[in-house]
Amino acid sequence: MNYLYIIIVMTKLITIILSYYNQNDFLKYHLNIWNEYPEHIRDKFTFFIMDDCSKENANDVLKNIDLKNLDLHIYRSKKDIYCNISGVRNLGAQQCQTDWLVLLDMDTIINLDLAESLLKLAFETNNNTTFKFNRKVINDSDHPKNNKVHPAVCLIRKKDYWDVGGCEEDLVGHYGWTDPSFWHKARGKVKVEECKKIYLIYHSDGEADIKRDHGHNRKVFKDKMRTNSWSKDYIRFKWEKIK
Repeated sequence: MNYLYIIIVMTKLITIILSYYNQNDFLKYHLNIWNEYPEHIRDKFTFFIMDDCSKENANDVLKNIDLKNLDLHIYRSKKDIYCNISGVRNLGAQQCQTDWLVLLDMDTIINLDLAESLLKLAFETNNNTTFKFNRKVINDSDHPKNNKVHPAVCLIRKKDYWDVGGCEEDLVGHYGWTDPSFWHKARGKVKVEECKKIYLIYHSDGEADIKRDHGHNRKVFKDKMRTNSWSKDYIRFKWEKIK
C-alpha cells in the first residue's frame, strides 16, 4: 500500500515551528506556500508561528491571508528579548501535539517536494533518527549556502527533542551557538542523518536584521561543554497564544 494513501487516513504527523521576528513579507510568503499544498498533504501538518515580540504581531501581518484551510496556531512573546531563539523553539516544542516537529528558520522554505519528503520520513521512521536537510539557492548556484546542509532546520521527534534537553536558554540575550549547543547535547541520544538530496529552499531576504556578534555565547558554550552544566530552566518569558 502506498504510504501517501495510508497518511491520508491518519492523524496529523508533523508540526512546523517557524520562528518569526519582523520579517513581515517573508512570513506571508511562508503562509502562501503552505496554502498551496494539496489538501491531503496540508492536513497532515500543524503550523506554529512563534512571534518573538515583533514590532507588528503576526496576526496583524496575516490579516489579509486566507488561513481557514491551515491548522495554524500563533504564539507571541510579551517581551522583546534579544535573540530569544532558544526560548521560542522550546515553547513551540512544549505546545506541539504531534509526534514529529520541524524547527524552521524564516529564511528557509518548505516547498511541496520537501513537505512530501517530510511525511515519508516521519511515516517510515520508527527509531530515534533525526533528519537534517540540504539547501538550494534558486538562481544562484555559487551562493556560499547553496548545496550545504542547514545547521539548524531538522525533522525530529518531540520525545527526542526533550531527551536531548531542548535548546539552551542560557544563550538568550546574545547571538549565536544555539544550534551547536543543541547538536553537542544530542550526541549519543539521537542518530542524525543528513539528507543531502532533500532540499530546503533558501532565501537570504528572510534573514532577521539583528547584530551578529557571537563572542559572548561562544564562551558560554565552551564553558557548558567543559562542565556539562546545561540548563533545564525552560521558557523564561511571558507569552500568549494569539491564534
